[in-house]
Amino acid sequence: MSSTRNSTPRTSPHAFCSTCFDFTSSPAVLSFIARASTSASCFTRRITESLRENIRATVCMKRDEARRALTVLSQREKVRSAPSSPRKIMQGPNETSAVRRAYDVLRKAANERPFLDADAREELLERFIRLFVKYESDIVTAISDDFGHRVRLESMTADVMIPLDGARYAKKHVREWMQRKPVNTSPLFIPSQAFIEPVPLGVVGIISPWNYPVDLALGPSIAAFAAGNRVLLKPSELTPKVSELLAKMVAEYFQPDEFAVVQGGADVAREVTALPLDHILFTGSTQVGRHVARAAAENLVPTTLELGGKSPVVVHQSYNIERAASRIAIGKTFNAGQTCIAPDYALVPKAKAEAFAEHVKHALIKQHPNGEGFTTMASDRGLARMNALLEDAKAKGARVIETFKAKEGTRGFSPVVLLDVKDDMQVMQEEIFGPILPVETYESSVDEAFARINSRPRPLAFYYFDDDQERIDKALHKVTSGGVVVNDTLVHFAQEELPFGGVGASGMGAYHGVKGFETFSHMRSVLQASKASAAYNMLKPPFSGLVYKSVEVLIRGAKGLLGR
Repeated sequence: MSSTRNSTPRTSPHAFCSTCFDFTSSPAVLSFIARASTSASCFTRRITESLRENIRATVCMKRDEARRALTVLSQREKVRSAPSSPRKIMQGPNETSAVRRAYDVLRKAANERPFLDADAREELLERFIRLFVKYESDIVTAISDDFGHRVRLESMTADVMIPLDGARYAKKHVREWMQRKPVNTSPLFIPSQAFIEPVPLGVVGIISPWNYPVDLALGPSIAAFAAGNRVLLKPSELTPKVSELLAKMVAEYFQPDEFAVVQGGADVAREVTALPLDHILFTGSTQVGRHVARAAAENLVPTTLELGGKSPVVVHQSYNIERAASRIAIGKTFNAGQTCIAPDYALVPKAKAEAFAEHVKHALIKQHPNGEGFTTMASDRGLARMNALLEDAKAKGARVIETFKAKEGTRGFSPVVLLDVKDDMQVMQEEIFGPILPVETYESSVDEAFARINSRPRPLAFYYFDDDQERIDKALHKVTSGGVVVNDTLVHFAQEELPFGGVGASGMGAYHGVKGFETFSHMRSVLQASKASAAYNMLKPPFSGLVYKSVEVLIRGAKGLLGR
C-alpha cells in the first residue's frame, strides 16, 4: 500500500492521506469499484473514479475536524493544569468566576440562616469597631498612598471617625430597630394580632467609589449588617492599596459566608450587578448609576443609588459675606473638592460678587499657608480634567481669581474662583469634583436664585446662608434636593440620625442610622388570625343570608359616612 501511495500523483488536497487511502483501499470498497469498472462503460468508470475521490475527500475532512477537536481539548487541559499566575485566564463556559463563587457562599449561608438575632448582629457590629480601632493608621496611610497625598485629618475624620461612629450607633440601637411594630386590625378581624416585622433581605451588594474609599465601602456595610444581611463588596479599582487593605481587614474580622470583597475593574462591577442579589447600593456618578439600575432591573434587584450633581450654595443679601465665604471655602476644598456633596457653585447678590470672591481667596490662603494641609487630586485623569475645565472657562470669558499655589511636583491643583461664568461653560454643565468655584449672581430677590436652581437637575445637597428663620423656612420649601445645610456645608453627612441620599438625578434611596437599617430590611406584614374573629367564618362557603346582610350593613355604613 505504501508504494502505491507514493507512486500515485497528488490530484487534490485530500487525495492520499493515510486515513483516506486505508478506507478507499479496504476490500469492500475495492470490490465495489472493481464490479463497477468491469460492467460499466468508460463514462461509468469516470463516474466511479469520481465517487472514489469524493469518498477520500469526505473522510479526510472528518479526520481534520477530529484533529482540531483533539487540539482544543488538549489546550484546555494545559490551561487547567497550568500553575497559578497573576495573569487573568479566560474562563471556559463551565467555569465559575471568583465573584460568583463568593456570592454562592453568601447565598448558601443566607438561605440556611436567614434571620440573625440581636446578639449576633451586635457581635458583628462590634467587629467593625475593633477593625477601625486596630487599622486606623493603616487606613490613613493607604488612602494617602493612593491619592499621592491626602491630609491626615481628612482621612481620620471622613474614613475612620464617621464610619466608626456609625458602627457604634448601630450597635446601640439595633435591638430597638428590630422590634416588631404592632398595628391595628380591621374591626372584623379582632382579636387577631397584626404587626410589622423587619427581616433581612439576604445578600446585599455594595459598589463603592474612590473618593472616600473606606467610609463609602464600610458605612453602607454596617447598615446592611445591622439589618442582618450578608455583604458582597466591590471597592474601587482606582484606589488599589485601599482595596487590598479592605480585603485584608474583612478577611481578618469576618467569615467568607458573612462578608466578601471582590476586586477588579468595570468588568467585575458589571458581574456584581448581574447577580440575583437582594439589594444593590451604588455610590458614584449619575451616568454609571443609570447602567447599574438597568443591569439590576434584569433580576428585579432593588437599588439605592448615591450619585451626585451640582450642589448649589445661595447666600442671602443680608448674610455676612465674609463668614459665608470662609465656610464655603472649607467645604469646597475638603478632600480637594472630590466630594459628591461639595458646594459646586455659588449664587450671591450681584453687588457682592467681587467681595465674595476676594473673601474666598483670603480664606483659602489663611486656611492653607504656603499650600499646606491640602489634598492632591486622586489621579492624573482628575488633574487633567481640572485643567481642561479651567481652560474652557477662561476661553469663554471667565475671570479667574487665584488663591494659593499647590505644591509643585504633585497632583495638587491650585484652587480658583471664577467670576463672569456662563451656562455654556463646562464648569456649569458638569459636576466639577475639584477645587474650582464658579460664582453666579442674582439681581435683587433670592427667589431668582431658587428659580435658577430649580431649572437644573435636582442636586444632592443645597446650602443656604441666612440668619432669618422665616426666610430659612421659606427657602427649604423653594428648592428640592437630597439634603440641606443652613449656614454651613457638608456636615449633614456626619449625622447618623439624618438619612443621607439624593433625589432625581442625584440618586434614589437613603441610608445612615435607622434609615440604613430600613433600606436593607424588608418590612414584612404579619397577621396572626384568630378563630374568634367575625371574619374567620365570613368567607367560608356556603354563604348564609346573615353573612350577606352583615356585608350589606357594612357597605351602607360606609355610604352613610360619605353622606349618600
